[in-house]
Amino acid sequence: MRKPEEYKYYSTQRPVSIGTFPKDHFKAPIRLQNYDGRLPVEGGAFRAWGEVVYDTPLTEGELRSYELRPSRNNPDIRRQMDAQAQVVGKWEDAHRVPDQKRLTWFYPDFGSYVAKEYVTPEQLASFARGVERQEAARAHKEAKRQPPIAEQLKAAQRETQEHRTPDGPKKKAPDRGDR
Repeated sequence: MRKPEEYKYYSTQRPVSIGTFPKDHFKAPIRLQNYDGRLPVEGGAFRAWGEVVYDTPLTEGELRSYELRPSRNNPDIRRQMDAQAQVVGKWEDAHRVPDQKRLTWFYPDFGSYVAKEYVTPEQLASFARGVERQEAARAHKEAKRQPPIAEQLKAAQRETQEHRTPDGPKKKAPDRGDR
């Protein structure tokens, strides 16, 4: 039997208590836990007062309303980070980013990039959006770039030659002699 997926969310602003997490008929937490204080979580990426675990993911609106942060180990966040790590990792390789500054590392067994442990989902998402904007700007610039004027003139000349009507028969003019 397969274990149900769990979605963990951290309470970063206050201890977990009544009214600090979403709860209704359709969405009730599986587990709640308060820590002994505000402790570092997710490899020290940020600090939290406690955690709430659900069997379904919360919406962006619920996360904002209750000031919760998702765990990077949630199935939906993990899938999102894996996709973003491919984009960021290729960019880091292409730009020869040194290891100590990279957000990803290459996992040769699977032939893919993986986000480093200390990287938060927000950091990776922000960097991935930046890379995608750079690529979109470069593609837009390439699409707008025109060939040099000499090539444009040659292309125009070829086009006129192709669309030109064939010459009609030449008229024979009478020989006028040496006038």
